[in-house]
Amino acid sequence: MRLIAKKPCSFGGRQFYIDDEIPENLVADPRLQEKMGVISILKDSIGESGGQPDSLFTQEQVEKMVAEAVEEAVNNTVLEMEQKWKELQETTDILQGESFLPDATVIIPVKGGSDGDNEQQTAVPATPEEIQQVFSIMQMNAMDGVTAIAGVKSENVLILLHATDTRKTIKDAAKKQADNIFSTSVDSNESTGGNATTGTNTEEVDT
Repeated sequence: MRLIAKKPCSFGGRQFYIDDEIPENLVADPRLQEKMGVISILKDSIGESGGQPDSLFTQEQVEKMVAEAVEEAVNNTVLEMEQKWKELQETTDILQGESFLPDATVIIPVKGGSDGDNEQQTAVPATPEEIQQVFSIMQMNAMDGVTAIAGVKSENVLILLHATDTRKTIKDAAKKQADNIFSTSVDSNESTGGNATTGTNTEEVDT
């Protein structure tokens, strides 16, 4: 807090003139002197009232800005997901219309990586039930989506989810479940192959 003389005055035996700064310890009651028009009280960047510098924001302003930023991020994510759903649905409708079989498997092109000049695309076959499952999971929140993906048995559903859902948790869950299905398939094939070999050996011994 700074005390500035608005008119010639005297404090603590010292004479002050207009615009002179008066030491605080010389003025017994600055508020009273200000009301009388003798001095003017100027607050520092952070004054006695707890005010904040003009360059900073109040807690309320910070909370409002954070809330607005979060809302904008959520809205952008929702809009992006809705656009992907629309594109996927349009592709499905077109392919189903060409096949003239509403229950037939459709081929959905999925963009992949790039080898430099050419962008890779993968053709993913999917039934209407699988597409419906993809839409259903994409409309869930992340936690419910991860739980639902753990029960998915179709690799096509997992591929479509990984390609179209922008949420990292969903992408990671889809990839993890696809790896689990692949591992289970490999283990099953190895087990079946081992049994077949054992049967052949037994037959040779009987012969």
